[in-house]
Amino acid sequence: MSDVLLLSLGTTLGWRAADALFLAQLEEAGVSAEAVSVRIGASGRLRRAYPVTDLVEALAARRALRAALRERRPRAVVISSTTAAMLAGTDGLPYAVRLDAPARMNRPGPQNAPLHALERRALARARVVLPWSRAAAAGLPQGAAPALVVPPPIAPSGEPSEPRERLAVAYTPDVKAKGLDVVCEAWGAAGVEDARLEVFGVEREAALAHLNRRGVATPPGVEFRGKTPPAEFRAALRRAHAYVGGARWEDFGMAPLEALADGALLATVPSGGPFEALALARELAPELVADPLAPAMRAAFSMPPDRVREYRERAAALVERFRPEAVQRVVSDELVPALLG
Repeated sequence: MSDVLLLSLGTTLGWRAADALFLAQLEEAGVSAEAVSVRIGASGRLRRAYPVTDLVEALAARRALRAALRERRPRAVVISSTTAAMLAGTDGLPYAVRLDAPARMNRPGPQNAPLHALERRALARARVVLPWSRAAAAGLPQGAAPALVVPPPIAPSGEPSEPRERLAVAYTPDVKAKGLDVVCEAWGAAGVEDARLEVFGVEREAALAHLNRRGVATPPGVEFRGKTPPAEFRAALRRAHAYVGGARWEDFGMAPLEALADGALLATVPSGGPFEALALARELAPELVADPLAPAMRAAFSMPPDRVREYRERAAALVERFRPEAVQRVVSDELVPALLG
């Protein structure tokens, strides 16, 4: 019998990776834990728009948890995502809910009122809520259980290149949501001399098709790197002067935090959502947060060297709380007693 059963909805690669890391953190804390995954099944064809998408996934999560609890009797349950928690029943066992963003924040509008009601009930009945970010914690519905911020761990990926290249890096796997057109249009308008932009997460053909639909010309000095291994992306961040973000919405924003951890300046639009790096970017250099984005790009590449050194030193201090050892202390010293005490 395990101490904790993790219900993993796992609808994205990011969530699956985060759940695997969370299991390892529980085990490091001396807690036995196992995961059960959710199979959507034939009803997955109905996932075309909210709120139906969330309801289909919530029902599948409830089925998976019921089946798992018939075979196992853990001391507690952790449910990954607010969607998976909406209809889940834990047979009286204490449970926690992990989320990158509450539904009331990223599923707005009256059509999603049923989701908001289900979320309020699920989060109120939980023993503890585990938002990934302080921004998500601030957006929890009234009456939710006590919140404990447990972000995915982020650490520097290696020694940075010195001197840095005149290089900007972007990550746009979802070209619409991550604002590929915003980034490319701004790069062309910024006119940064002798600089390059490397765009990760999207193949060249798909990127050009999206820009053509948006009526945005491909500016000079842009290279589309496609879907590379994570190590290649982090290596680019260690070489880059800046990371540029044009996302219209960020539920957490892993890539911008990785950029800060690897010493790249963060030039970004003020994306909506519980974008954890946004507050850090404004604290470090408010002139690098702008919409339109082009002035922020120019400001990043014209920042004096002594100011750049100060920025990187302060950024390293601000991302300390995301380091694996810092997150592990939260899991071991606060989460485990709160959930199993």
